[in-house]
Amino acid sequence: MKKILLILSMLLLIAMISACGGAGLGEDDILISFEGREASTDAAVLRYYSFEAALLASTDVVVARYVDHRPFGKRLIEVEFEVHDRILGNAADTIYVYIWQLHGMFIRDETPFELESTGMTLNSQTKYLLVLDRLWAADLKTHEDGFTLFGNLLINLNDPQRSMMYDESLSLHATDLNFDSCRLSRRKILSYVREKTANNPPGREHIRSEYIEDIVNGSPYILIVEINEPRSLSTGGSDWMETDIYYCTVIQSLKGDLEIGFEFRGIFFANTVFTGEQHIYATEQLEDGSILFILTSRNSLFRMDQLDEIMEIISLADGGIFPFP
Repeated sequence: MKKILLILSMLLLIAMISACGGAGLGEDDILISFEGREASTDAAVLRYYSFEAALLASTDVVVARYVDHRPFGKRLIEVEFEVHDRILGNAADTIYVYIWQLHGMFIRDETPFELESTGMTLNSQTKYLLVLDRLWAADLKTHEDGFTLFGNLLINLNDPQRSMMYDESLSLHATDLNFDSCRLSRRKILSYVREKTANNPPGREHIRSEYIEDIVNGSPYILIVEINEPRSLSTGGSDWMETDIYYCTVIQSLKGDLEIGFEFRGIFFANTVFTGEQHIYATEQLEDGSILFILTSRNSLFRMDQLDEIMEIISLADGGIFPFP
């Protein structure tokens, strides 16, 4: 009798797994693994996001299909997705998501916990809900249509139980939706996400144009600056960017309200400026009140012999009045 009950229990368990969808690798799944990749021995300290917090912090949320992936630097993988629906934001038809090895210390409720990633699986036949943070800085080495995932959050819309976050079951990091339930439908997930992200501010974007008129007109500050001593110089070891930071002094403010003599820290592409030089710098503050100023586009550093052309563009935008004699 006990043997019969055991067999019946096993059959019932198999039926339940089949009904809900298995969590293992399917024959079409692609394992994105970091095994054998070089990684830093120092643990990174990153902010922990729950599923709900990630939604509120996101700049873009899309339904997308996996296309391809490739190595990016020492610890990252660039994953290409084809966008099928935009719930939040204005992502391009093809986007590139940068996924990193989650190895280090994450802050959850002020208490750090350790986590080491082994990878994630993607299937080209599956539709995924991606909760994204746009990479907008001009000095990044990533693709212009680049994003990161909050905690490697990946929602499998074909089989929600296989959704992951921090390379664990999403159910461990979600409160409002039960991702362990077989009854959690795609429609309910999409409806909840639309409502949760309805008031999110748009993602910040840098100027993509190579035309000098677009860069000058789209930048809050156009400055003639003197490059002073360096604050920090690139060592060439970063996956994300190779930038130099220099102390700078404003020689002339062609656009914007900065005074002559104002000093700030300017961020530049590595080896593009040097102490003692003067340049025309199309820039903006990293954030309100910051002394860090950044490039507004990948082409926002101009030579001094371009001054007349830039002055003419500013003059036309101001109704024909030059900023100074």
